[in-house]
Amino acid sequence: MSKNSSDSSDNFEPSEGSEKFDALNLQYLNRDRDRDRDQGQGQGQGQDQGQGQGQGQDQDQGQGQGQGQGQGQGQGQGQDQDQGQDQGQFLFDSNSQLPDAINPRVTRSGLVDSATVKGVLIAAVLVIVLGTTFSIGYLVSENQHPASLIDQAIARVSSGDAHSPTEILLQRAAIEAVLKATKDRWSNYFPLTSATAFDATLEGRYSGIGIWLRQTTEGQLEISSVQSHSPASQAGIKVSDQLLKVDGVGVVNATVADAIGALRGNPNTRVALELSRKNLKYGVNVQRASVLTGDVLASQIAPKTLYIQVSAISFHSADDVATALARYPHSRGVILDLRDNPGGVLSEAVLIASQFLSPGPIVSYSRKGDLPQVSNSTNNLADTAPMVVLINGSTASSAEIIAGALQDRNRAVIIGDQSYGKGTVQEITTLSDGSQLEITVGQYHLPSGRAIDQVGITPDLKISETGEIAKAISILAGLVSLDSGKQASTKR
Repeated sequence: MSKNSSDSSDNFEPSEGSEKFDALNLQYLNRDRDRDRDQGQGQGQGQDQGQGQGQGQDQDQGQGQGQGQGQGQGQGQGQDQDQGQDQGQFLFDSNSQLPDAINPRVTRSGLVDSATVKGVLIAAVLVIVLGTTFSIGYLVSENQHPASLIDQAIARVSSGDAHSPTEILLQRAAIEAVLKATKDRWSNYFPLTSATAFDATLEGRYSGIGIWLRQTTEGQLEISSVQSHSPASQAGIKVSDQLLKVDGVGVVNATVADAIGALRGNPNTRVALELSRKNLKYGVNVQRASVLTGDVLASQIAPKTLYIQVSAISFHSADDVATALARYPHSRGVILDLRDNPGGVLSEAVLIASQFLSPGPIVSYSRKGDLPQVSNSTNNLADTAPMVVLINGSTASSAEIIAGALQDRNRAVIIGDQSYGKGTVQEITTLSDGSQLEITVGQYHLPSGRAIDQVGITPDLKISETGEIAKAISILAGLVSLDSGKQASTKR
């Protein structure tokens, strides 16, 4: 017999063999119907009380091969009104599931023989053995792979009184504790809301006050960049100011993710900040605004001289730089201002550098156990105008990569102050609930092979910030004059 399409154990379709079986034994079924009514008899399946697997089915009883159950007393051939007088019957105790009595002699025209009984016994034993094995295996597996100590602790704490922290809050605390144990201040955990805000920042579109944050070696949150013409800039917030409170709530020991979440909000809402500058506290009340792409600003600072300020490296920053190069004449030079640039998206940094570099290496990094990965310029039409790059102590990460690559390949003069020295690679992993982990996976190396981390970029010429742009214009004039002299000498 075969199961029907519903794959239900209660529904069967008779096979061709079972139809022949019913026809051959019709006389026996009719003769015994009255005596065995409502009593499951034989090895098979009865509609009322006999249950099991077999072939053939009558109105009130089942005969065939399989297991029957008589009067709810177990599994087997069933029991008629004579309490097992027929030969060949056996009962299964409903508790032990073991056979009580077996008579393998042939009964009723060979409908039940010793081979059938043996087959049923073998099947029953296999079921018991397999079931026991599975149960033991499950228990062993559970013992070999118990819940982790963290899961056990979270489950116990969250099952306390009504004021116990939620499981989600405890999971977040556990993740942040794991990151803290790495002693890597660049590793971060962003819950879903903060992750969304972080992605919006990289996209260059968000609602906030227009600042970037970083964590100092002492764990303090400090301003790493202030976007030009942003609410923060208009409120007088400066790079390197330390953030102490947001709307009256202290953030001295908070994570970058927590602070970002607190600073973001709907446009035209206000946020009260307490900051510190050179150990002097001050407070400002800032109105949030929709901050769109504005990380790249460009202007014609002098005749045929282009000034490009990149305040952060977000998606589309490279396109904005390319637009500026195409829009403004700059045969007398380009000033690329990377001061107070905290970095951002590595691929965008590579694209920005590639606009000024012919084919060749820009940066490389190695992950543990992997071969170095090298990012190259493939630009055969790179801009060749004289170039000066401005950096300072807040130029960091991928902004340092741009300055360092241009310096290593003798493409630009770097002026200003020693850069920040953040040369580690962070990889972002999105977890199942949409939250994100930012984990350090390697170190950057410039084309010359030198590392940036905890070292930074040393400028070719150290200059105070107040006179950097004027000095840059003067250097460009000298480079143009030098280039003109070379060209004149070549013509001779």
